[in-house]
Amino acid sequence: MNWVEFWDKRGTLQGAAGQVGRLVNGQEMDEVLLKKIAQKIALQLDLKPTDNLLDVCCGNGALSKLLLPYCKEINGIDFSQALMEKAKKDAPPQIHFHCASALDFNLPQQFDKAVLYFSFQYFETYAEGKKVIANMLQHAKPGALLLIGDITDSRKFFRYYNSLSALLRWFKQKINKQNNMGKFWHPNELFKICEELGVKGQLVEQENWQPYAGYRFDFLISK
Repeated sequence: MNWVEFWDKRGTLQGAAGQVGRLVNGQEMDEVLLKKIAQKIALQLDLKPTDNLLDVCCGNGALSKLLLPYCKEINGIDFSQALMEKAKKDAPPQIHFHCASALDFNLPQQFDKAVLYFSFQYFETYAEGKKVIANMLQHAKPGALLLIGDITDSRKFFRYYNSLSALLRWFKQKINKQNNMGKFWHPNELFKICEELGVKGQLVEQENWQPYAGYRFDFLISK
């Protein structure tokens, strides 16, 4: 799947939530729910007013801007030029957006906290997932906390593909290399990555109010 092309195309859509695929029952997620998700992320990361936050795969910056009240400064990374243009529009001076790949971005600073939300599924191999996390850790201060959030859960694959028509759609997309859901990860893969990188991982099951709780999980990493 050509993800740059996929997200550049989505970046031309009108609605901010739709541009980054934040849909509930086919409708764009409303601002109230997005703010609640941002508050949850702030709690999970224990964000403080003095923290510098790294937001990897930030898309159009909608979530970054909602997280700013909880920290001092944010640097957002995304490889879609179209989404970066949306992100930079009306961005407050405390948020800095960079067009770069999560796999190999290189910023001249380290961060107190880091988040990668709703995007880990688009790294479709174990090696890619490990490389992304390793790069985030290289940009994290000693003792930093990382959140990999809203990860598609391979244990709950059939909760998402819950009908014959859905499975046929998935199979057709896989054959044509057009599967826009990417990889469903098992938590044990995340634990193995953490073990290999010498850091501690913690599985966090999502709460029922979270829009995709039926087939996703969160994962905290402490450096």
